[in-house]
Amino acid sequence: MRFKLVGEPERSRATILAVVAVISVLIATLYPFNPHPPNRVSWVKGARSLNFDKAGLVLSRGSLRLAPAVGTPCTLELFVRPAEALSASTILGFYSPHREKQLLVGQYYGNGLMITHEPGVESDQTGTVEIDVAHIFRPGVPVFISISSGANGTTVFTDGNQRARFPKFTISQDDILGQTVIGTSPVGYDPWRGELRGLAIYGRELSSDDALQHFRRWIQPDGDIPDLRNSISAYAFAEGAGREVRNEVAFSPDLYIPKNFKVPHKSFLQSPAKEFKADQSYVRDVLINVAGFLPLGLILCAFFTWTRDRRNAILGAVMACAILSLLIEMLQYYIPPRGSGITDVITNTLGAAVGASLMQSGGVRQALRHLKVISLDAS
Repeated sequence: MRFKLVGEPERSRATILAVVAVISVLIATLYPFNPHPPNRVSWVKGARSLNFDKAGLVLSRGSLRLAPAVGTPCTLELFVRPAEALSASTILGFYSPHREKQLLVGQYYGNGLMITHEPGVESDQTGTVEIDVAHIFRPGVPVFISISSGANGTTVFTDGNQRARFPKFTISQDDILGQTVIGTSPVGYDPWRGELRGLAIYGRELSSDDALQHFRRWIQPDGDIPDLRNSISAYAFAEGAGREVRNEVAFSPDLYIPKNFKVPHKSFLQSPAKEFKADQSYVRDVLINVAGFLPLGLILCAFFTWTRDRRNAILGAVMACAILSLLIEMLQYYIPPRGSGITDVITNTLGAAVGASLMQSGGVRQALRHLKVISLDAS
């Protein structure tokens, strides 16, 4: 038994339906196709500060190239003024292609501080991979954060006062090697909104007195770096204009503000093994991708029945959807908010196969005949 279109009107109707379906998928997955969006970073007038609005990005000119020193003490200091407390976002990250896990500092659930070695982890009961401190950020309110780590764990200070201590979580100088990325994750679209008024990294652990003194010095109008002892990099954002931010530490790289926004180290067609996450969001994404291509598989299968028997029509529809999905993932690499991975190709193709297989159903065939797209040819 074989399906075929019954005349030119039906063939035209099936062709239009297929074209509309393909265009709809392209719009849903690629719109707006803007590979070079403006970088929304600007200097704040009358202040030593950079404003990150919507999607903004600042990068170091080079990489920190200290001798790897796993286990050595390290302190990160950020003086920020968040613009919102609505969603999770990354303020600061460090990227090295030689390191599997990247250190990130950001907001979580709006007002909380998150520090993680592995962004894919939703919760860490061990306290060794990810830590968080609630009620740190308030929209429009400046906060000075010191994250000081040594052999006995990590202490978080805000405005010079100790907020939390994590004995099992450590940050070493090895974690900060590579390129400094500010405003989003180095490997994913995760933009932060707010003002950055100061950034410093030290190769030592701070005492409570140090943290308090640093806070008091940072909030002074001149904004000078409070202490350069054992500093690895330090930025006062005193330039007020231009695309360069000078590093106060001679051997460390300056920062620059790119003209356009992009995810600096996004993966191209990332492997399913690296994309896999044992959580509900991953399962939800898989189901959405399967369901999203199911109608397209059915429509293309109906279209291919004009020149093919049932088996070849199904095969043609599945192959066409697989190629389309691969093309979409390749193009999404150039769109900052989108990801590029093989998992989507596999799940889209699976959805197309399910949709095309529905042509075996008598109810589906009856519906398509009612729409005058196919007819049953018993010959």
